[in-house]
Amino acid sequence: DIFINSFPNILENDNLREPQINAYVEIYNHFIRDGKRSHALIVLPTGVGKTGVMGIAPYYVSKGRVLVIAPRVAIKDNLVKNLDPLNPDNFWIKRKVFPSPEYLPNVCEYSTSLTKDVLDKSNIIILNAQKLQVRLDSSILNFLPKDYFDLIIIDEAHHSTAKTWMDAINHFSQAKVIKLTGTPFRTDGQEIEGELVYNYKLGLAMANNYIKSLENINY
Repeated sequence: DIFINSFPNILENDNLREPQINAYVEIYNHFIRDGKRSHALIVLPTGVGKTGVMGIAPYYVSKGRVLVIAPRVAIKDNLVKNLDPLNPDNFWIKRKVFPSPEYLPNVCEYSTSLTKDVLDKSNIIILNAQKLQVRLDSSILNFLPKDYFDLIIIDEAHHSTAKTWMDAINHFSQAKVIKLTGTPFRTDGQEIEGELVYNYKLGLAMANNYIKSLENINY
């Protein structure tokens, strides 16, 4: 119950960016205020602060463990670094969401060497999508029960229609699902399942100096 019984500094936190706070509010409204079960789709341009949204999204929303799925090892490593409670420069402390490490959740990066006991004691489990493949004996889909996670957060959600991702969502079918992406469109035309609850425009991100201005070049 750490995500329900903690008291994070979110709504009045000047150290968080406006789109991070607004995205959190819409996530809360979607799942808790409105009681919806559809996937919540959040569109944030790269560089605006998706990792921060992942860090605050579980609070008052998740009643159990959280699974964070990254599409690539590099993205997974960055998430682990920024959400590591043992890192003094982690997101929650750096942005003053919590005053000290004692209030932080237990976070682990999934690997085949971890015992079930370690997973059971974790509040947030982070892995890259390749480790979900059912053909691997080490896949969590082969040994974790269907109700193991209450919330699944998917980064780079435009990849989420792939079979590996869908297998995870279908296995943990009772979990709430948050999908974050910089673009809600796929080149193959497939739709990303979910309800768009927050969309922070690229132009706003540039106007607020969250990211550098971009130049369109036709060649």
